[in-house]
Amino acid sequence: MRSFYLATLLLFSTVAKSQVIDLNTAKKCLYMTEIEREMLYEINRVRHEPKSYIQYLQPMLNEANATLKKFGKGEKNYSVTFSSTIKDGKTVETTDTTWHYINEEQVKALTTLISDLKKLKPLSILKADRGIYNAATKHAKDQDEHDWKLMHTGSDGSEPWDRITSFSPEMSFGNENIAGNSMYVVTARDIVIQLLVDSGIPGYGHRYNLLDPAWTYGACKHDLYKGMHWWIQNFGVKKKK
Repeated sequence: MRSFYLATLLLFSTVAKSQVIDLNTAKKCLYMTEIEREMLYEINRVRHEPKSYIQYLQPMLNEANATLKKFGKGEKNYSVTFSSTIKDGKTVETTDTTWHYINEEQVKALTTLISDLKKLKPLSILKADRGIYNAATKHAKDQDEHDWKLMHTGSDGSEPWDRITSFSPEMSFGNENIAGNSMYVVTARDIVIQLLVDSGIPGYGHRYNLLDPAWTYGACKHDLYKGMHWWIQNFGVKKKK
Protein backbone atom coordinates (compact mmCIF):
# COMPACT_ATOMS: atom_id res chain seq x y z
CA MET A 1 0.00 0.00 0.00
CA ARG A 2 1.26 3.43 -0.81
CA SER A 3 2.24 5.46 2.23
CA PHE A 4 0.50 8.75 2.83
CA TYR A 5 2.59 11.67 1.67
CA LEU A 6 1.63 15.21 2.51
CA ALA A 7 3.56 17.70 0.42
CA THR A 8 5.09 20.70 2.12
CA LEU A 9 2.99 23.66 1.18
CA LEU A 10 4.48 26.49 -0.79
CA LEU A 11 2.26 29.06 0.83
CA PHE A 12 3.07 32.15 -1.14
CA SER A 13 3.36 33.14 -4.75
CA THR A 14 5.53 36.12 -5.60
CA VAL A 15 4.07 38.04 -8.52
CA ALA A 16 6.11 41.19 -8.07
CA LYS A 17 8.75 42.47 -5.69
CA SER A 18 6.18 44.55 -3.87
CA GLN A 19 3.28 42.08 -4.03
CA VAL A 20 2.95 38.63 -2.48
CA ILE A 21 -0.22 36.59 -2.95
CA ASP A 22 -1.21 33.96 -0.40
CA LEU A 23 -2.55 30.92 -2.22
CA ASN A 24 -3.38 29.01 0.96
CA THR A 25 -6.72 30.75 1.44
CA ALA A 26 -8.15 27.96 3.62
CA LYS A 27 -5.30 27.87 6.15
CA LYS A 28 -7.51 29.22 8.97
CA CYS A 29 -10.60 27.23 7.98
CA LEU A 30 -10.47 24.52 10.63
CA TYR A 31 -13.81 23.09 9.50
CA MET A 32 -11.77 21.52 6.67
CA THR A 33 -9.22 18.79 7.33
CA GLU A 34 -5.57 19.45 6.56
CA ILE A 35 -5.62 17.55 3.27
CA GLU A 36 -8.85 19.31 2.22
CA ARG A 37 -7.17 22.66 2.82
CA GLU A 38 -4.15 21.45 0.88
CA MET A 39 -6.34 20.58 -2.09
CA LEU A 40 -7.75 24.11 -2.26
CA TYR A 41 -4.16 25.37 -2.18
CA GLU A 42 -3.22 23.10 -5.10
CA ILE A 43 -6.23 24.30 -7.07
CA ASN A 44 -5.21 27.89 -6.42
CA ARG A 45 -1.66 27.14 -7.46
CA VAL A 46 -2.61 25.74 -10.86
CA ARG A 47 -5.11 28.56 -11.38
CA HIS A 48 -2.66 31.33 -10.43
CA GLU A 49 0.55 29.72 -11.74
CA PRO A 50 -0.60 27.44 -14.60
CA LYS A 51 2.89 26.84 -15.98
CA SER A 52 4.15 25.63 -12.57
CA TYR A 53 2.25 22.37 -13.05
CA ILE A 54 4.02 21.48 -16.30
CA GLN A 55 6.98 20.16 -14.30
CA TYR A 56 4.73 17.34 -13.02
CA LEU A 57 3.02 16.70 -16.34
CA GLN A 58 5.98 16.55 -18.73
CA PRO A 59 7.42 13.34 -17.19
CA MET A 60 3.95 11.81 -17.40
CA LEU A 61 3.75 12.72 -21.10
CA ASN A 62 7.21 11.29 -21.74
CA GLU A 63 6.15 8.03 -20.11
CA ALA A 64 2.84 7.98 -22.01
CA ASN A 65 4.63 8.50 -25.33
CA ALA A 66 7.04 5.66 -24.52
CA THR A 67 4.11 3.38 -23.66
CA LEU A 68 2.31 4.30 -26.88
CA LYS A 69 5.43 3.63 -28.95
CA LYS A 70 6.10 0.28 -27.27
CA PHE A 71 2.59 -1.13 -26.91
CA GLY A 72 0.55 0.76 -29.49
CA LYS A 73 -2.82 2.42 -29.00
CA GLY A 74 -3.80 0.12 -26.15
CA GLU A 75 -7.14 -1.43 -25.28
CA LYS A 76 -10.37 0.07 -26.50
CA ASN A 77 -12.37 1.59 -23.67
CA TYR A 78 -15.34 3.86 -23.20
CA SER A 79 -16.43 6.66 -20.90
CA VAL A 80 -19.99 7.41 -19.89
CA THR A 81 -20.56 11.05 -19.01
CA PHE A 82 -23.66 12.33 -17.25
CA SER A 83 -24.27 16.07 -17.35
CA SER A 84 -27.00 18.48 -16.32
CA THR A 85 -27.63 22.00 -17.57
CA ILE A 86 -30.37 24.54 -17.09
CA LYS A 87 -32.25 25.52 -20.25
CA ASP A 88 -35.27 27.80 -20.22
CA GLY A 89 -35.52 27.33 -16.46
CA LYS A 90 -35.59 23.54 -16.69
CA THR A 91 -32.88 21.00 -15.87
CA VAL A 92 -31.80 19.03 -18.94
CA GLU A 93 -29.83 15.83 -18.32
CA THR A 94 -27.73 14.14 -20.99
CA THR A 95 -25.72 10.91 -21.17
CA ASP A 96 -22.78 10.57 -23.57
CA THR A 97 -20.74 7.44 -24.34
CA THR A 98 -17.34 8.00 -25.94
CA TRP A 99 -14.94 5.29 -27.13
CA HIS A 100 -11.16 5.68 -27.09
CA TYR A 101 -7.89 3.73 -26.99
CA ILE A 102 -6.29 4.01 -23.54
CA ASN A 103 -2.64 4.66 -24.46
CA GLU A 104 -3.51 6.96 -27.33
CA GLU A 105 -5.97 8.95 -25.21
CA GLN A 106 -3.47 9.41 -22.37
CA VAL A 107 -0.99 11.04 -24.76
CA LYS A 108 -3.71 13.24 -26.23
CA ALA A 109 -5.01 14.32 -22.81
CA LEU A 110 -1.56 15.23 -21.49
CA THR A 111 -0.55 17.00 -24.69
CA THR A 112 -3.65 19.18 -24.73
CA LEU A 113 -3.34 19.92 -21.00
CA ILE A 114 0.26 21.11 -21.28
CA SER A 115 -0.74 23.24 -24.27
CA ASP A 116 -3.65 24.71 -22.30
CA LEU A 117 -1.47 25.57 -19.31
CA LYS A 118 1.21 27.19 -21.47
CA LYS A 119 -1.38 29.54 -22.95
CA LEU A 120 -3.40 30.15 -19.79
CA LYS A 121 -3.12 33.48 -18.00
CA PRO A 122 -3.41 33.58 -14.18
CA LEU A 123 -6.97 33.03 -12.99
CA SER A 124 -8.81 34.20 -9.90
CA ILE A 125 -7.71 32.70 -6.59
CA LEU A 126 -10.48 30.82 -4.80
CA LYS A 127 -11.41 31.92 -1.31
CA ALA A 128 -12.68 29.25 1.04
CA ASP A 129 -16.40 29.31 1.82
CA ARG A 130 -18.05 27.35 4.61
CA GLY A 131 -21.43 27.20 2.88
CA ILE A 132 -19.84 25.67 -0.20
CA TYR A 133 -18.04 23.19 2.05
CA ASN A 134 -21.33 22.28 3.71
CA ALA A 135 -22.84 21.65 0.26
CA ALA A 136 -19.99 19.26 -0.54
CA THR A 137 -20.39 17.56 2.84
CA LYS A 138 -24.12 17.08 2.27
CA HIS A 139 -23.50 15.40 -1.07
CA ALA A 140 -20.75 13.19 0.39
CA LYS A 141 -23.15 11.97 3.10
CA ASP A 142 -25.83 11.41 0.46
CA GLN A 143 -23.35 9.43 -1.64
CA ASP A 144 -22.42 7.29 1.38
CA GLU A 145 -26.08 6.36 1.79
CA HIS A 146 -26.26 5.33 -1.88
CA ASP A 147 -22.90 3.55 -2.34
CA TRP A 148 -21.49 6.52 -4.29
CA LYS A 149 -23.69 5.80 -7.30
CA LEU A 150 -25.49 9.16 -7.45
CA MET A 151 -22.98 10.99 -9.68
CA HIS A 152 -23.69 14.73 -9.34
CA THR A 153 -27.46 14.60 -8.81
CA GLY A 154 -28.49 14.16 -5.18
CA SER A 155 -31.12 11.67 -4.04
CA ASP A 156 -33.43 14.65 -3.56
CA GLY A 157 -32.95 15.68 -7.20
CA SER A 158 -30.60 18.55 -6.35
CA GLU A 159 -27.82 19.52 -8.75
CA PRO A 160 -24.45 20.92 -7.60
CA TRP A 161 -25.54 24.53 -8.13
CA ASP A 162 -28.74 23.89 -6.16
CA ARG A 163 -26.77 22.67 -3.14
CA ILE A 164 -24.15 25.40 -3.39
CA THR A 165 -26.61 28.28 -3.65
CA SER A 166 -28.77 26.75 -0.90
CA PHE A 167 -25.95 26.40 1.62
CA SER A 168 -24.24 29.62 0.52
CA PRO A 169 -27.03 32.03 -0.54
CA GLU A 170 -24.51 34.72 -1.53
CA MET A 171 -23.50 32.56 -4.49
CA SER A 172 -25.23 33.01 -7.83
CA PHE A 173 -24.01 29.71 -9.31
CA GLY A 174 -21.65 26.83 -8.70
CA ASN A 175 -20.46 23.47 -9.94
CA GLU A 176 -18.67 20.34 -8.83
CA ASN A 177 -15.97 17.77 -9.59
CA ILE A 178 -15.92 14.27 -8.10
CA ALA A 179 -12.95 11.90 -8.12
CA GLY A 180 -11.85 8.84 -6.22
CA ASN A 181 -12.92 5.21 -5.88
CA SER A 182 -9.39 4.36 -4.73
CA MET A 183 -8.31 2.28 -1.74
CA TYR A 184 -5.01 4.17 -1.59
CA VAL A 185 -4.44 7.48 0.14
CA VAL A 186 -2.96 9.88 -2.38
CA THR A 187 -1.92 13.50 -2.16
CA ALA A 188 -4.20 16.40 -2.96
CA ARG A 189 -1.91 17.20 -5.89
CA ASP A 190 -2.41 13.69 -7.30
CA ILE A 191 -6.17 14.23 -7.41
CA VAL A 192 -5.86 17.70 -8.95
CA ILE A 193 -3.55 16.29 -11.64
CA GLN A 194 -5.97 13.41 -12.30
CA LEU A 195 -8.85 15.83 -12.86
CA LEU A 196 -6.73 18.17 -14.97
CA VAL A 197 -5.55 15.37 -17.27
CA ASP A 198 -9.09 13.94 -17.39
CA SER A 199 -8.05 11.14 -19.74
CA GLY A 200 -11.03 9.47 -21.37
CA ILE A 201 -13.54 12.12 -20.32
CA PRO A 202 -15.28 13.75 -23.30
CA GLY A 203 -14.41 17.43 -23.56
CA TYR A 204 -12.20 17.24 -20.46
CA GLY A 205 -15.02 18.66 -18.37
CA HIS A 206 -13.28 18.30 -15.00
CA ARG A 207 -10.24 20.15 -16.33
CA TYR A 208 -12.18 23.11 -17.60
CA ASN A 209 -14.28 23.19 -14.44
CA LEU A 210 -11.07 23.54 -12.42
CA LEU A 211 -9.80 26.23 -14.78
CA ASP A 212 -13.07 28.14 -15.18
CA PRO A 213 -12.23 31.86 -14.82
CA ALA A 214 -15.68 32.56 -13.34
CA TRP A 215 -15.04 30.87 -9.99
CA THR A 216 -14.02 32.99 -7.00
CA TYR A 217 -14.88 30.67 -4.09
CA GLY A 218 -14.40 26.99 -3.40
CA ALA A 219 -14.11 24.13 -0.94
CA CYS A 220 -13.00 20.50 -1.01
CA LYS A 221 -14.37 17.46 0.80
CA HIS A 222 -12.57 14.16 1.40
CA ASP A 223 -14.66 11.10 2.25
CA LEU A 224 -13.70 7.56 3.21
CA TYR A 225 -16.42 5.03 2.43
CA LYS A 226 -15.99 1.27 2.79
CA GLY A 227 -12.22 1.63 2.53
CA MET A 228 -12.39 3.77 -0.62
CA HIS A 229 -11.29 7.41 -0.81
CA TRP A 230 -13.49 9.96 -2.56
CA TRP A 231 -13.13 13.67 -3.25
CA ILE A 232 -15.61 16.43 -3.99
CA GLN A 233 -14.44 19.81 -5.29
CA ASN A 234 -17.08 22.55 -5.18
CA PHE A 235 -16.84 25.94 -6.85
CA GLY A 236 -18.92 29.11 -6.65
CA VAL A 237 -19.25 32.70 -7.78
CA LYS A 238 -20.91 35.42 -5.73
CA LYS A 239 -23.97 37.35 -6.81
CA LYS A 240 -23.24 40.74 -8.32
CA LYS A 241 -24.22 43.63 -6.10
